[in-house]
Amino acid sequence: MKIFIPVILAGSFVAQSAFAGGLSDPIIPVVPPAPPMVVPLDWYAGVQAGNLTGDLANEFVTTNTPSFDIDGPIYGVHAGVQRAFGGMMLGAEIDYNTSGSDLADDEEFVESELSTLAHLKLRAGANIGNAFVYGTAGLAYADMSITAFGLTTEMTDTAPFYGIGADMMVSDTISIGAEYLIHSFEDMDDTGYDVEFNTAMVRASYHF
Repeated sequence: MKIFIPVILAGSFVAQSAFAGGLSDPIIPVVPPAPPMVVPLDWYAGVQAGNLTGDLANEFVTTNTPSFDIDGPIYGVHAGVQRAFGGMMLGAEIDYNTSGSDLADDEEFVESELSTLAHLKLRAGANIGNAFVYGTAGLAYADMSITAFGLTTEMTDTAPFYGIGADMMVSDTISIGAEYLIHSFEDMDDTGYDVEFNTAMVRASYHF
């Protein structure tokens, strides 16, 4: 019996050590948090073309300063940047447009030319599939002239505008769309002319 006592004591010590080691807290690896996802800015540039319709009314209507309708083609270039916020999109854009024809072509003895129509736009809307449907508003700048019975009136002015539009991605870098804008220049350049017109244009953009 005396021989087995040390063996029993040794076995008991080993068992207690193993049991005590089994109660130690497990080591859980720490996983670092994923970095926040950054939504890149979408820069783009493109071209647009369409039609302008409206009218010019002069509060001091005389033989030399008539009121008449305007109608004609318009075309230009644009560039902008936008960013997605979940299902929404917010962006800013500038454009430059001109018309190479007489907008008062139906009027006899009257000519009207639009050399510049530029916009500084804010665009906000929703992403629906591959389409961006938006509303837009901002500031428009127009430079136009009226020649009536040999008398030419030059007018440059700024005015607010608003409208709606939609762009659709047709590839990874190309989008096509359409836009309708409403303009109103009251007493344009202090000439007495109230110039109101709308533009309807199709557009194509390259996204960098």
